[in-house]
Amino acid sequence: MDKLQIEWGNLDRTEAIESDVFAKAEKILNFAPTATNLIVRFQVINPKTSAGPSTQKVYMELRLPQNRDVRCEKEGQDLYRSIKDTEQALLTQLEAKKSR
Repeated sequence: MDKLQIEWGNLDRTEAIESDVFAKAEKILNFAPTATNLIVRFQVINPKTSAGPSTQKVYMELRLPQNRDVRCEKEGQDLYRSIKDTEQALLTQLEAKKSR
């Protein structure tokens, strides 16, 4: 997918995470066909080796023409849930932009 850029940060890359991101990216890019780029960035905030629950942050930025970019980030203990929540927040913002 040439419009998708994944930045793994300090998170280990896995095929399962990558395929989940590809599925979400496809949905986002189909919803916004004029988008030039979708950047997905991961960050481990609290690793498993530290005290407390492990926490990850998911950041998505959709680049649109005329500097109308949309950004969202979510963090939580369930990475897949955070990816889904970030995707939904991004789609909500796109929906709001379309209705204006």
